Amino acid sequence: MTTLDRRQLIGGLALALTAPARGLAAGVPAGVGHLRITVLDTMVASSGMDGEWGFAALVEADGRRILYDTGASPGMVLQNLRTLRIDLSDVEDVILSHNHGDHTAGLLTLRREFARTNPRALGRCHVATGIFAPRERADGKPNPEMADLKLAYEALGGTFVVHDAPAELLPGVWFTGPVPRAHNERNWNPGSYLSRPSGRIDDTVPEDAALVINSADGTVVLTGCGHAGVMNICERAHAILGPQPIAGLIGGLHLFLNNRASVEATGARLKALGVRKILAAHCTGFEPTWILRQALDASPADVAVATVGSQWISGVGLQTGVLARLGTAP
Repeated sequence: MTTLDRRQLIGGLALALTAPARGLAAGVPAGVGHLRITVLDTMVASSGMDGEWGFAALVEADGRRILYDTGASPGMVLQNLRTLRIDLSDVEDVILSHNHGDHTAGLLTLRREFARTNPRALGRCHVATGIFAPRERADGKPNPEMADLKLAYEALGGTFVVHDAPAELLPGVWFTGPVPRAHNERNWNPGSYLSRPSGRIDDTVPEDAALVINSADGTVVLTGCGHAGVMNICERAHAILGPQPIAGLIGGLHLFLNNRASVEATGARLKALGVRKILAAHCTGFEPTWILRQALDASPADVAVATVGSQWISGVGLQTGVLARLGTAP
């Protein structure tokens, strides 16, 4: 059994046996002294970078790094990395938050590129249980995308690590595994189905998973699309780390299809959960971001639209692109 396997087993048992109010990691000092999260792919871009309907982010925790999601097209994240002058050749771990192509399409390109320098680069991919479940398209035809990706990645020497419970990937950096859905947020798109012996059912993206980071500023949550529901994800963060404030919520929240009442209710719950700052990327939506800002009684500096290159930095908070900030002109 590897160290990671032991962490996952211990984490899962602890979560089952520990009272929710305490959290899996209750009583443990902040595991990350310095945290930087850089958005590498989202819809809005400036300063010579490009955007798309996709998401990727680089997590740097006390000098150790993890790539979270890989964008919607094979080369977009690599292109933005070059513009940002970021080298991933020393990054061995990558996470896919869920099965959708706008988060997985860059995996093979990035593995090939950085393995030239380091054969172990991006060679271990963490996913949650259910990501490889058989799926169908609306016309009833099988959707082999994840099965094909798995074969191609393994052909490049990559290994998938499948988690069915919270796992501490680095000190203070937790992968949620599948997120329990106490709130019926229904934050997924229609038109995809899970194949079952009894027939197909709606694909609720059951493997959707997030990162939960125990930082010196408080809990920081990183999502890909938030198909599990952002309220459920933040409650999962409390179950893992205890009910400390959520200093930062970063990534796609999949609210762009929701009506105002739904987004307002989400904002009220996030405020009650202690969410302080939001860097809203990808599928959150511009109007929902504004509604969340109102619900949290926050400023534009504290609830902002993410752009490629925007960051969360320990002790600083959000560092947004120029398109997400208020100007100084009269």
